[in-house]
Amino acid sequence: MIKLLFYSLSFLIVAVYLALIAKEDPGYALLSHGDWSVEGTLVLLLGVLSFFIAGLLLLAYFLLKTIKLPGKLGAWNHNRKTVKAIKSCNKGYIELAEGNWREAEKHLRKSANSSGMPILNYLAAARAAQEDGSSHRRDLYLSQAHKSDPQADIAIGLTQAELQIKDGQAEQALATLMHLRHLAPKHKQVLKMLFRVYQQLNSWNDLENLLPELRKQSIFSANVLSQYEQSLSKQLMAQAVQNNKHDELSAIWNRLPKVTRAEPEMINYYCQILLAIGKDEQALELIKEGIKHHWHAALILLYGMIHEQDVTKQLETAESWLSDNGRSAELLLTLGRLSIANQLWGKARDYLNESIKVAPSTEAYQVLGELYETQLADSVEAMNCYREGLLLSAQKKDKEKVGLDSELPAMLALNQC
Repeated sequence: MIKLLFYSLSFLIVAVYLALIAKEDPGYALLSHGDWSVEGTLVLLLGVLSFFIAGLLLLAYFLLKTIKLPGKLGAWNHNRKTVKAIKSCNKGYIELAEGNWREAEKHLRKSANSSGMPILNYLAAARAAQEDGSSHRRDLYLSQAHKSDPQADIAIGLTQAELQIKDGQAEQALATLMHLRHLAPKHKQVLKMLFRVYQQLNSWNDLENLLPELRKQSIFSANVLSQYEQSLSKQLMAQAVQNNKHDELSAIWNRLPKVTRAEPEMINYYCQILLAIGKDEQALELIKEGIKHHWHAALILLYGMIHEQDVTKQLETAESWLSDNGRSAELLLTLGRLSIANQLWGKARDYLNESIKVAPSTEAYQVLGELYETQLADSVEAMNCYREGLLLSAQKKDKEKVGLDSELPAMLALNQC
């Protein structure tokens, strides 16, 4: 419009200029061709010629606009569809966030081909379909997502595996993740999800084989990985005992890093496994070695529940710890048990009473009650010990219940956030 106005104004200026010239001297012009001739003023001829050229230009302008009209209509229609698809897509994501699965799926499906990013629509529609209870439609949308962008195998596969895990299809998720690992062996999210699936399937041996790669790729922090490693080793040990493969226990233990084998809790668990299969001497050596490096209450208590062939020497070893580590309730209880093993009834009674004074425990009351009943022939004191032990146990249960009740408001508050 501005250009047309400019051209019109220019034409008027030229016309006015020619009119002023013609007023002074219109000139003479003659056009002749064969028997045909035209004569007139030069101004008139130029005016006619100008109008003729202007007419041709105007005709060319309208012809060009007419030729471009279908393209412009197509572009306008495409833009209109794109805007409509974007609005539908946004509505679909809002419905998805609000949990309106069926509506979200409908909007995302309708706007997929016109949204400019169909793969995102199909992946979101797959989530909505699964939440709506249809794994068939979920898989259909995942297939369409792959067709829309064949290069996005990893993203589509991870979404598929995530949805399969959430739907309880751990074996199908494992197959999906194994395919992804073949495509991208070092992809961190693939490895992380594979770790999760192995846990769900209780596939401990596969999980053990995966740990080195998890450590190499720094999937988890060192502390978290160490905890996973300990938990995995416990599962492998329990599995070996359950399958009567006792010879595998030492191999599992020796495969652990040295730092992990030095953890008191890990030593305690392994020693209890050894005691369960009758390898008391091996357990005792590990316990004593563990106590040298870490003073740990569970190991101290476990030491008192195993008897060496030379129980006198064992009692002397435990008594030597008194000066280095103080008179803890756990050590005093262990000394009481070892004194009973040495048939030192009075010494055992003193150690057990002292343990109760330091920190009362149901175990100490139980051992002291048995000592009074079986060796010291004092049924009254035995009954008192048993009663105190039961009262202490009841009090602990009440405290645990109160602790859970006190956490309840905080848990409810967190759930409301």
